[in-house]
Amino acid sequence: MQPSQYSQPADPSPLTSQACYALAPAQAILAARVVFGLSAAIFLLIVTALLTGIFEPSSRWIPLLSANAAVLTLLAVSFYNAQRICQWRAGKFAPSIEPEAVLTEVEPSATVYQRLGALMPVNLSRINDFLKSDGVWLASMAALVLFVALKGWGNQFLALDEGSLRWVAIAMIAAAMFAALVAERHLAVTVNEAWPEACAIAPILRLVLAVQFLSLPALIFPTANISLLINLPAILVVPVAIEFLLRGLFSLFTPPQAEEIEPAFLAKSQLATQLVWPPRPLLLLQHNLHRHFGIDLRQLWAFTVLRRACLPVLSLMLLCGWLLTGMQQVSPTQRGIYERFGNPVAVLPPGLHYGLPWPFGQMMLTENGQVHELAAGEEASVGAEPLASAEGEAPPNADRLWDAMHSFDKAQMIAGQSGNQQSLQIINSDVRFMWRIGLTDNAALAAVYHSINLPELIRSTANQVLVHQFSSMTLEQLLGEQRHDLARQIKQAVQQKLDGLHSGVELLATVVEAIHPPAGAANAFHGVQAAQISAQALISRERGHAAELAASAQTSASTRQNQAKINATDVTSKAQSTARRFAAQKQAVAQSGQVFVDELWFSQLRQTLGKSPLLIIDHRIGATAQPTIDLREFPSLSQAAGSDAPSKPTQEPSR
Repeated sequence: MQPSQYSQPADPSPLTSQACYALAPAQAILAARVVFGLSAAIFLLIVTALLTGIFEPSSRWIPLLSANAAVLTLLAVSFYNAQRICQWRAGKFAPSIEPEAVLTEVEPSATVYQRLGALMPVNLSRINDFLKSDGVWLASMAALVLFVALKGWGNQFLALDEGSLRWVAIAMIAAAMFAALVAERHLAVTVNEAWPEACAIAPILRLVLAVQFLSLPALIFPTANISLLINLPAILVVPVAIEFLLRGLFSLFTPPQAEEIEPAFLAKSQLATQLVWPPRPLLLLQHNLHRHFGIDLRQLWAFTVLRRACLPVLSLMLLCGWLLTGMQQVSPTQRGIYERFGNPVAVLPPGLHYGLPWPFGQMMLTENGQVHELAAGEEASVGAEPLASAEGEAPPNADRLWDAMHSFDKAQMIAGQSGNQQSLQIINSDVRFMWRIGLTDNAALAAVYHSINLPELIRSTANQVLVHQFSSMTLEQLLGEQRHDLARQIKQAVQQKLDGLHSGVELLATVVEAIHPPAGAANAFHGVQAAQISAQALISRERGHAAELAASAQTSASTRQNQAKINATDVTSKAQSTARRFAAQKQAVAQSGQVFVDELWFSQLRQTLGKSPLLIIDHRIGATAQPTIDLREFPSLSQAAGSDAPSKPTQEPSR
């Protein structure tokens, strides 16, 4: 029977008959010494790991030291729990003190502090016993082990130096493995009557051996940078630490045991028990069923048949699974490059395909027409931003104002001029490329086998082209250049370089989003632009005013010139008319004589006095002259009175 099934009898002789009680004092001392030695080793390992992490965080010494410190902590916890139980046995094995030898002493009176403590509703002694319980202590130590093991976890590690330090570490690990192996063999052959906890500590020692053995490849092969190989010791420690943590927490919910009952050994692991060869994972289940329920699975015929048929069936399943590795499914968004014995033989379209099983035949998947956007100035480590909601705020990548720095801006050196001297200027450009892997089979093969990182290849090639393209252009030329033509030139140059590298990349479009000075010069450039715009506006305004004055002067000159021409023509026409009239009158005088002169005189008189009432008396009419009838028309007195002319007649003076 197990010692835990015994209760303390009245006579201590049954206790002394068991070897575990007789050997308990020596076992407690041995366990205490082991715990002290392991604590010193754990302290040295943790301090070394901390110092290494300060000077070189990517060193592979950190996970190795952390894993070994964590597994030694589990071993120290097991020995400490066994020490507690051995001390309890040693206390029970010690001879009891006779009642007569006990001196009766008067119990001292309670102090003021004890009286105040008695009045408090909280039982401090019970809390103290709870904190000192094996369950709380085991759970806290398991949490410490998890923290130490996971603290050394990493993904990228540096190669070890080719020195003697790692060989010293390998020798120390080999010596520790030898000591752990000797201790494990000693505890494994220890009978249960001598030390019942030995069979539970032996699996922890096997776990220590496994962790130390898995720490050797990372030291023997210093250039191997496989994170799984370096983190594998910690992977073995973490499940056992979680089991210890659960055991410690679940033990808090068990009813308290009497002082006469032997404490239970909590620091044991069923996971570590499976570290045996050959592996027998069902043996523990079989023993537990037989011990607790009396069910012996070895007597069941069905289980016997399953055990005999397990190996053939498992082999057949493994063979079928291996043959099914030759069946590959290519999604509609991908293309498959089939490799036979490492040589690409065909580019397969989307669908279900079958070839040789692994490793004789493999399928390399690549894209099938997906279009990607790449900014020349964006860093490779920056991940894609999440999609913004249509109803929410605009995402940060939608900000195109150049008064702030953006992750997609690329600084470029361009030609400049300061006075009469040549100089250099800096601008920020945002050039984006729409690309995809070519749809041909050769493009797919080139994209898979000629390049490891296509976006980085496109980005580096585009930066080379942009440097060459912008180096011979000034800021005024870039700002005034048509972006469509500039984008077309950049696309042709980048595509030509990518084709020369046999990358299999096809550029669909190149978009020049922005070309502007750096964000630090935004205010100064805005001021220069505002001054330039104001100067151009003032020049245009003055030019308009000058054009207006010139047009007004030209109109006035044209008007005066035309008026002068009109006046000259009018005067000339009047002079010609007068000359013609004078010539005609002269000719009439020559032909008619005094008659024409008189007629002309009367005509002028008529025109002059045409609207005046007149009574003409000719003094040349004599008494002897015959009467003369004047047939010329003159206005009558009544007509003259009705007109605007003055009614008083004007009399011609007599001649």
